[in-house]
Amino acid sequence: MVHYIRFLKYPYFVRSENSTNKWILKAKITITTDLGESFYPDDVCVYVAVCDSTVTTRLDAAQWRAGFRILEIETNVPSEIFDLQARLQFTCNQTLELDTLQLDRLPRIISAWTHECELLDLVNPDELIRRFRSPNDQILEIREANRETIAHHIWDGGLILTAWLLSCPDCLESPIGESCTVLELGTGCGIVSLAFGATRRQSSLILTDLDVGALVYAKRNARGCRALIEGAWHCTPLDWAKPHEFDLSQPLDFIIASECIYNSDSIPDLVRTLSTLARQSGALAKESAWPKLIMSTKVRHHSESIFYEEMNQSGFRRERHIRIPVPDSYRESIGQELEQVDIFIFEYRLTY
Repeated sequence: MVHYIRFLKYPYFVRSENSTNKWILKAKITITTDLGESFYPDDVCVYVAVCDSTVTTRLDAAQWRAGFRILEIETNVPSEIFDLQARLQFTCNQTLELDTLQLDRLPRIISAWTHECELLDLVNPDELIRRFRSPNDQILEIREANRETIAHHIWDGGLILTAWLLSCPDCLESPIGESCTVLELGTGCGIVSLAFGATRRQSSLILTDLDVGALVYAKRNARGCRALIEGAWHCTPLDWAKPHEFDLSQPLDFIIASECIYNSDSIPDLVRTLSTLARQSGALAKESAWPKLIMSTKVRHHSESIFYEEMNQSGFRRERHIRIPVPDSYRESIGQELEQVDIFIFEYRLTY
């Protein structure tokens, strides 16, 4: 499984007790799975760097040990960095390169960044930043919550689907560059929709979630990615328990749902929402076209299987199924089987 660096105590600077001209950077981090249920199980170095637009200054590394839950970081910093408009990078990549979204080169541990500012003005904004480089050298910057919540983070299924869309842009029938209208359910911080928009830049994106806090992050990230996305986008609530109250104003080409079936209690509402959206879209298109569903999931409980039964009964047919292993250097080192993310393409056929 992929692991993620998170801040337990946001980075801050204090003067050295030995000299008023010297400064110390302090932070407290953890390296955990997407839902925070386990910690990185092996030894690994965590590298800290100060990065401005032109220069990267490497600071001392810290050592995460097997069995750790928390790593306290304390390192001396040169006073010259305070003249910079810069950000801090915490990474397990010795080269300090951005995390790649190339599907066959995904990092095992995702780096964490602070926001860019004059470093002495660094304050905890209750968020951290993920910075990724796409296969075509675009930079995708994603803000997520720096607190205990599962709704405002990148999940493994979303990360893998993002990398698949960017690494295989011709994997969908819609040609690259063609404009599409896309609606995402349970968008969270919005990374999957934004990746879709980066490959088909004229597309219209509708990012939906019941959690208003998640939509705040999705909106911030869409604004931050405006250089990659030329089409219209908006973020709006959608309650799966009341799908008929959602006002769909244009036909959809695709519906996206990533990591939406982990809670089996919500599956009936999810399937009803998918069916309602497909029917509304078909009606707007005068039944000449129906949206396809792009879905990704990492199986977390056997009860999720009910989703596929209900989808079949609701007029959705599985068109494609791609299974992608989740990077995990520890499992690889001990010969353990890797977890998988399943990506499905469903097509809809109207049923009465």
